[in-house]
Amino acid sequence: MTAKKISLAEIAKLVGGSVKGDPEIQVSSVLPPEKAEPGSIAPLWEKKYISSVRDGTLLLTKKGWIKEGESGVETDEPRVALIALLAFLGDEPAASSGVSGRAVVAPDAEIAENVSIAAGAVIRSGAKIGENSVIMENAVICEEAEIGAGCVIEPGVVVYRRSKIGKGCVLHSNAVIGCEGFGFVPDPKAGMVKIPQIGTVRLDDGVEVGACTSIDRATFGETHVGAMTKIDSQVKIGHNCEIGAYTIIVAQSGIAGSTKIGKGVIMAAQSGASNHSTIGDGCTVGGRGGVVCDVPAGSTVSGFPAQNHKLELRQQAAVRRLPELSRQLRELAKKIEKIENEKDADA
Repeated sequence: MTAKKISLAEIAKLVGGSVKGDPEIQVSSVLPPEKAEPGSIAPLWEKKYISSVRDGTLLLTKKGWIKEGESGVETDEPRVALIALLAFLGDEPAASSGVSGRAVVAPDAEIAENVSIAAGAVIRSGAKIGENSVIMENAVICEEAEIGAGCVIEPGVVVYRRSKIGKGCVLHSNAVIGCEGFGFVPDPKAGMVKIPQIGTVRLDDGVEVGACTSIDRATFGETHVGAMTKIDSQVKIGHNCEIGAYTIIVAQSGIAGSTKIGKGVIMAAQSGASNHSTIGDGCTVGGRGGVVCDVPAGSTVSGFPAQNHKLELRQQAAVRRLPELSRQLRELAKKIEKIENEKDADA
């Protein structure tokens, strides 16, 4: 496939920026500043790194940052501009509409217009697929599950029965939506008795779920993820959780059952929340932070158990000083002992 090319003038028009230098220079790739080569442009939005940029590197950066005699595109928001440029240069093949002859589609499944269903995909009885959605290879849409319009369901995804996926959602490879919730009760006679999990999962419009992430269906009622929430790969969300809109949950995080997470929350990598805890709107939980009790809206917490982030940092700093403090304490004890021995000798 021939690489796409775009001039600096065209980039400026695409991202709403202005050209510095030669507007006719052609760009075919985006690379970090330290790996820039002819035909590439390097995004830069932190001024402290300008000094490390090599001469001649094309930059997509903030206004006033490109040196005299150099070329690039300046814009108020280079991160936002980068999104538009990457979308233009991307080479994702467009899915062709239609049902593969090697897909298995139940006769009573409802398939809207312009849907693509690839080889090996299975659409079971009563399932509904919205218009312009793409169901890739070996994905399974179970009984009475609903996929909204404009969704992308990547290879190996399983959407269990009666789960509802909103419009414009993306489920990355091997994500599992609506699997059985993890519920058992110890019984003196029967051992561990499984609790039937008869609820559902509902993802609102614009939700994105990463590869190998699983979202359990509710024991009863529904597990709910709000609109535009973005969930990274290898995340676990337990049964009956409620996740607010515009929330970000980063890789390897675990959300235990019946947890409530508000709107606009950030759960950093490997963070977690214990069952039945509540995390208020606009909170940030730091990497590896473990929430074991309710967190008020707007808080930033970290550590385990998670606490105020600044307090956690002070405690970590104090812990790092313990070896030196221990040494000083031992020396002080020896001095005190020496003084006491001298007093006893004088007595």
